[in-house]
Amino acid sequence: MTYNLDLKDRKILYELDLNSRQSYNELARKVKLSKTALLNRISNMQKEGMIKSFNAIIDMGKLGYIGFRLYLKLNNASKEKEKEIIKWLKEKEIVSWIVSIAGDYDIGLLILVKTISEMNILWKEMLEKYINYIDERLLTIMTGVSYFSRAYLLNLKKNEYEIEFATEPREMYVDEKDKEILKLLAGNARIPVVEIASKTRLTPKTVIQRIKNLEKKKIIIGYKPSFDLEKLGYQYYKLFFRLNNITRDKEKEFRLFVKHNPNIIYDDKVLGGDDFEIEVQIENNKKLRELVDEIRGKFSSIIKEYKVMQFYKEHKFLFLPLNV
Repeated sequence: MTYNLDLKDRKILYELDLNSRQSYNELARKVKLSKTALLNRISNMQKEGMIKSFNAIIDMGKLGYIGFRLYLKLNNASKEKEKEIIKWLKEKEIVSWIVSIAGDYDIGLLILVKTISEMNILWKEMLEKYINYIDERLLTIMTGVSYFSRAYLLNLKKNEYEIEFATEPREMYVDEKDKEILKLLAGNARIPVVEIASKTRLTPKTVIQRIKNLEKKKIIIGYKPSFDLEKLGYQYYKLFFRLNNITRDKEKEFRLFVKHNPNIIYDDKVLGGDDFEIEVQIENNKKLRELVDEIRGKFSSIIKEYKVMQFYKEHKFLFLPLNV
């Protein structure tokens, strides 16, 4: 069910998408509401399920993690069996994201590990348990993700900012207290400093300094909300492009188009996948076709083929493995 949002609601959502940890006083000034009116609106959107959570965006590469992306196409699997497979995967600590897909595959995963052997253990266990129900699988390595602001919330012509995470592994030192802080912020980006201090047995001043250091090291990249897109009136798609005859200038032009389009939210860079992989949040199939037609029109000289998948149900979403 889609809910009608007025301009104030959309401004609130957009500002939270830019920085979910900013104070409510600051946010109220930006959207020109009283703090009480602001809190009522946010509370209503949370109750309706439009805002699911607030999460710190953590660059797992700087904690030494490798991001494996796995797509599975099922075969002879009933709905009950598919639910069983998803439940089994959800219980794995190294699986941080699971989504149901309409398209070439049925299930998508993000798996975060520090060693190839960890991935291999999960891989072998999964195939031993469910090989008779898996028709095809595609395993790739994430080498970087660019996240763009949700400019579509305000009908802006282009995105206003970009952040990069899921970089290649290069572990930076964090102690156990830092890890505790990261876990708390990953699950609730708006958790008060005093509550973090109480849970970590640190002083509020120390917590503030540690968070600033994690931000300075770009281990914490930002803070953003998780939305129920269906309730906001949007659908979630992934577009894959295979290219040919590409030049450096054409690639740069394509990247700029991706960065500026208000409905393109992620630009995924992978090892072993397609040449360009982008994630789109848009109102409907008609709007998606218009976007695809625009891309094909602008870049027909380099696009060899493309495909589309829809992410229609998210089952698990964590920015931090439980075993960090």
